[in-house]
Amino acid sequence: MPKMTLTLALILAGGLAAGIALARPDSSAPVAAPTAAVAEEPSTRSVDRTPNAGAYGDGAAPADGGAPAAEGAAPAPAPAAPAAVTIADFAFATPASVASGQPIVVTNNDSAPHTLTFVDGSLDTGTIDGGGQAQITAPAPGTYAFFCEIHPSMTGELVVS
Repeated sequence: MPKMTLTLALILAGGLAAGIALARPDSSAPVAAPTAAVAEEPSTRSVDRTPNAGAYGDGAAPADGGAPAAEGAAPAPAPAAPAAVTIADFAFATPASVASGQPIVVTNNDSAPHTLTFVDGSLDTGTIDGGGQAQITAPAPGTYAFFCEIHPSMTGELVVS
């Protein structure tokens, strides 16, 4: 589905509401405005480069939890605490495994810049400067080989369950 700007979504919703009001033969009856899902434009303030990171660009839902839940629906489960991948002395240190969808904070403790890039190209942190961090989201279950694009001899493996 193509991305829709907030302005375009509001124009379409307003036009739809006007069309419904004009088509009603009994204009004295109240007209309920249609509800429309409005997709926000992606944010560019995050380093999350996870595929399909969401409309917010950082892999996270909005602070209010996104669209309101249907009445009687159970609240969404709390997201898992972030897992940690550390880069130090030109080597990766990864947890034994992470859950699919779990946030992963990649911390570069070296002074040199590094990346964490999946061999299949499906995920890339981009360059993480020395002392910096990037956040990614664990993909579907599987075992993923990765490397540093800047220092290709740096390799590792991420197990997603």
